[in-house]
Amino acid sequence: MSSQLAPRLRELLVCPKCGGDEPLADPLICAACNSAFALQNGVPVFLPQPVEVALDHLSNPIGSEFEAILRQGKDFVLHLGAGATVTKYPNCIEFEHKIFCHTDVVGDAHELPFRQDVFDRVYAFNLFEHLRDPKTAADEILRVLKPGGVISIHTAFLQPLHEAPHHFYNATEYGVREWFSSFEIQSCSVSGNFAPGLMLGFVVSNVLDAARRGGATAEEQATISRTTLGQWSHFWAHPNELPPGFQTLHNLPQSEQKRVAAGFELIAHKPVAQC
Repeated sequence: MSSQLAPRLRELLVCPKCGGDEPLADPLICAACNSAFALQNGVPVFLPQPVEVALDHLSNPIGSEFEAILRQGKDFVLHLGAGATVTKYPNCIEFEHKIFCHTDVVGDAHELPFRQDVFDRVYAFNLFEHLRDPKTAADEILRVLKPGGVISIHTAFLQPLHEAPHHFYNATEYGVREWFSSFEIQSCSVSGNFAPGLMLGFVVSNVLDAARRGGATAEEQATISRTTLGQWSHFWAHPNELPPGFQTLHNLPQSEQKRVAAGFELIAHKPVAQC
């Protein structure tokens, strides 16, 4: 089984369970804690098996500036949540939760199965909103980066619910900076793919889709579609002057409101101690 792994990859892999930094023995067994890991489709898997295989899937491309770095081949890159890339670069380890056509390793971003101080760069695009503990994942990235290594991420702020039920966080700039507070942050800015116009289109599209899915009539959907940004802005300043379609959206089922709401109210109770 070990012969299926490229020597460079085998040298990188360590046990994510006990936190050791010794390479795994054949066939992917930790000598320290005796944890054993499997190969599926020739890919080392550090999650419970079996994992989903989607060899025919194709993901959206990453930004051209990041693709250019991969093409140059100078830096050793870990691409977290790589998805199904079009091109496989020999200087890039593609890490995923599923097995796509170019996936190198399947595992959990909170427990990276790599030695410390090995990567020049880490990419994580549209991933962090889907992680249960972003701060822990950020600290793991810090561990596997070489001193001076660079992390590049894209993550959601004003985006509707997507990829449910694994969409956990929409972070402000200050939330992102907090996740990566152990790093020396060079910049935290709005890239072109997250610009306000794209945000507005994404949100409005999801609002109209929620109305349709929530049972709004064709006439009610058309009424909402004809409203203007000016009408909604005016309403925010004059809350007693409701724009057309307001009540339709206000009365949507909770299942649809949860996709495009401004926030949530949570009421919970402390569990009763068991005797």
